[in-house]
Amino acid sequence: MTHRGDFYEILSLPFTGSSAGMVLSKQQIKLAYHKALLKHHPDKAGAVAKDPGFSGSAAVPSTSTSMSNPLFRSTDSPRQPYTIDQITTAYKTLSDPLLRAEYDRSLRLDRAKAEKGGEVFHTGLEIVDLEDLACDEGEDGDCWYRGCRCGDERGFLVTEDDLEREAEHGEIVIGCRGCSLWLKILFAVEG
Repeated sequence: MTHRGDFYEILSLPFTGSSAGMVLSKQQIKLAYHKALLKHHPDKAGAVAKDPGFSGSAAVPSTSTSMSNPLFRSTDSPRQPYTIDQITTAYKTLSDPLLRAEYDRSLRLDRAKAEKGGEVFHTGLEIVDLEDLACDEGEDGDCWYRGCRCGDERGFLVTEDDLEREAEHGEIVIGCRGCSLWLKILFAVEG
């Protein structure tokens, strides 16, 4: 199942969100970004398709040795065209380690929910109040964090935007950036 707006799908890259998965290098992500721009650009798409050196995949270089590389996803099936904004957002998110970690957690959670019919079991789920977390106030908004037993001092990180998305529920479930543990954070919305 492809997540709506799946950044990996947009760049024709495999989702390697598990800690045991293969790691995509910045160069591989950048190459996939440039190929996706060419593939989906309305003025360039026809020229790229006619290029004999172009393999037909947004992420697979045309050399025969790279065809056996499991990091690249085949794009033989027809795909919807993506906008330049979607491609750029995908690149910016996947090329930034912190944004990518947060995106991967979100994507894993969405996929787990879909597989289990909406309910997800969270390993090591601990329930805390928002006021139990440390807070950093910044120009872009506040963020709250708590260290995890895996050693990540900011393993559990929640932003104002995260809280606003879940305001009607008064709780949010956040996964650790460094391991498989989860926090359920309870909070009250000031009105």
